[in-house]
Amino acid sequence: MDPLAHASIGLMARPAAPKAPLWALLLATQVPDLLFFGFEALGLEHQAETAPLDLSTGLVYLSPAHMPWSHGLVMAVAWSLLAGIPSGLILCDRRAGGVIGLTVFSHWFLDFIVYPNMPVFFTDRPMIGAGLVTSGPGLIAGILLEVILIAGGLAAFIHYRKKQRSNQ
Repeated sequence: MDPLAHASIGLMARPAAPKAPLWALLLATQVPDLLFFGFEALGLEHQAETAPLDLSTGLVYLSPAHMPWSHGLVMAVAWSLLAGIPSGLILCDRRAGGVIGLTVFSHWFLDFIVYPNMPVFFTDRPMIGAGLVTSGPGLIAGILLEVILIAGGLAAFIHYRKKQRSNQ
């Protein structure tokens, strides 16, 4: 999923955790991708090879990605805890820590909806995912989902800011 769509979850989460800095919520949505870049640089993970994009067939995977440390389900839970617990302690707010942790996990969930090859454990098997982008109609639905998430995130954040200003 597009980084903006992931970031929209951070914007939507802001009202649920007013003590959490917006930058922390936005950063939390990108944790798995940031980790992936580091793990890829170290040679521990690699992206999938895909065929040229075609709106009639969707995204065709020639080889699966290998990213169990950054995008695996087990590690998504671990990264969520590693982000949420210290955040809650630093901010002195368990709710903010919980929201930051859930925001980190939202990345895995959104990728699960879109991609067919999300690792569960530390190997490439089993791989799970709804694979929305692997068909022509699904690809179009995935693009619409991203646009809706971005618009929803912006609308939720603007509404929150207006409400915050009127309360001052």
